[in-house]
Amino acid sequence: MKKVFLIACIASTFLFTSCGGNQEESGDSSYAIETTINDLPDGIRAFLKVQNEKGQPMPKDTAIVQNGKFTFYGTSEVPEMGFIYVNGAQGNINIIVEKGNIKIDADRNNLSEAKITGGKHNQEYSDFIENSKALSTKIKSVNQRYLLATKTKDTAKIASLSKQVKGLEEEGTNYQKNYIKDHPDSFISLQLVNRMLRYKIMPVQEAKVYYDKLPAKMKKTRVAQDMNLKILEMTRAAIGSVAPDFKAPNPDGKIVSLYDIKGKVTIIDFWAAWCGPCRRENPNVVKLYNKYHADGLEIIGVSLDGRQGQGNAKQDWIRAIEQDGLPWHQISNVAGFKDGIARTYNVRAIPATFILNEKGEIVAKNLRGAQLEAKVKELLGK
Repeated sequence: MKKVFLIACIASTFLFTSCGGNQEESGDSSYAIETTINDLPDGIRAFLKVQNEKGQPMPKDTAIVQNGKFTFYGTSEVPEMGFIYVNGAQGNINIIVEKGNIKIDADRNNLSEAKITGGKHNQEYSDFIENSKALSTKIKSVNQRYLLATKTKDTAKIASLSKQVKGLEEEGTNYQKNYIKDHPDSFISLQLVNRMLRYKIMPVQEAKVYYDKLPAKMKKTRVAQDMNLKILEMTRAAIGSVAPDFKAPNPDGKIVSLYDIKGKVTIIDFWAAWCGPCRRENPNVVKLYNKYHADGLEIIGVSLDGRQGQGNAKQDWIRAIEQDGLPWHQISNVAGFKDGIARTYNVRAIPATFILNEKGEIVAKNLRGAQLEAKVKELLGK
């Protein structure tokens, strides 16, 4: 059900997990957000918040309500996703803070249903929401019935609804992809691509093609910059790419780099003393190394010891090397998953291995046992 819930979010605030948009070509960047909300008493406060770099709302402006109205003034070089909160009112208003005059009419009992007029990006968002309502309604209905069937353990209904889920997943994905295709320069399209990349609905190569074609001003937005970082993380250590070089201290404090020790075949092994699966796999890797090292196999272990709560991480690391009898090169910054090497290789779980050919190209990832030996033999030409 994960994708169905994701697709259902295209018509909700969750669409905007980061913010951005393209700036208009001309004119100043000032904005005025004039808001009218029924039955608000005079003197209460309204708050405008925008997303920070972590996607969390942060204060931007405050206004005082008079005669049921208040206005936020400011400048917006780059559009931002904003949220308006009002003391004594239910919910919040989602708005794209962009240059120009924007008017909002809302009911204090349901701010989320506010009507927003003005602003290129806000109009695009309103149109997108309106056109997705029918699909969102179908998704909500299936979600409710699926949850009920799960609670009652009605296996027949679960099976039937699962088929509907699959169909809605495809329909929702196609809806989003068609929107992106028809609106390649849209702020909404940029948000959709970013989310589809994050949830692995869109391949990174496809997202990169989209990003590369964005107008220069669109690339300056926060959401585009966020997308570009994800693409870089996902492609710089991808199969077929040249393995990025790195260096770190070995147990004796000597700096060792990947490019210094590359062989005909090189395995980069991310592990840690506290990692049970890593330690259980070590004896197999020792046998592999002893069997093929003379033929050109090199291994460099990158320890991710140093996680929070680990007492003496360096001591644990060195002890594990000795206990497991690991004869190959070992390095570590003793920084856990915050290690720059792990980030460069987008390692989020261990054990993780990268297999390199003689040119230093990544040809495989995360092979174990017989599969790993078969790949090593293939690359060594044995």
